[in-house]
Order: sequence, then C-alpha cells, then structure tokens
Amino acid sequence: MFIKNLKLEVIATYNNFHEDLDGSQELFLLQFLTKDVLKSEKFLINYIKKQLSHKKDLVKLSLCWSSKDIKNLKKKYKTIQESIDKNAKYYF
Repeated sequence: MFIKNLKLEVIATYNNFHEDLDGSQELFLLQFLTKDVLKSEKFLINYIKKQLSHKKDLVKLSLCWSSKDIKNLKKKYKTIQESIDKNAKYYF
C-alpha cells in the first residue's frame, strides 16, 4: 500500500560524467513509496539505488521529502525523521 501524498525528490551525484545523463547527476521523483520502503534508512537507500542508472559511480544522494502532512509523517515514519536529521544527504 502506498503512502498518500508523500513524494521524494532524489538527486544522485556520480563520480564520472555520463552522456546519457548529460552530466554527473540524475534527478527523479518517487511518488509511490510504501511502508516497507520506510522500514529503515537501509531499506530506503536500497530502494533508491534500484532506480539508479549508474550505481557503481554513485558518490552522493540528496533527498527532498514533500507532503502537506510532513509533520505527522515524520512522527509516524522514523526513517523520514532520521533522513531529515541528516539533512537528507547520504555519501558513498
């Protein structure tokens, strides 16, 4: 079951230039997040990595959570709060 009204913008930064991306970054929106994806940061990061074009060259993920009800969602899903506490930045 998807979490209503929750969106996650992701910027993946890569170590190398990739012609298919016109650079070294990939930007995409995840709108269909499930409770399973938000079980932990590990589950979330693994889910995001599955969407990437160049997993081997990944150096950073930047996340932006978006919802009209973000305050309640942060309370309900610890993973969202943990991510926000880290400024939603993950380095590899």
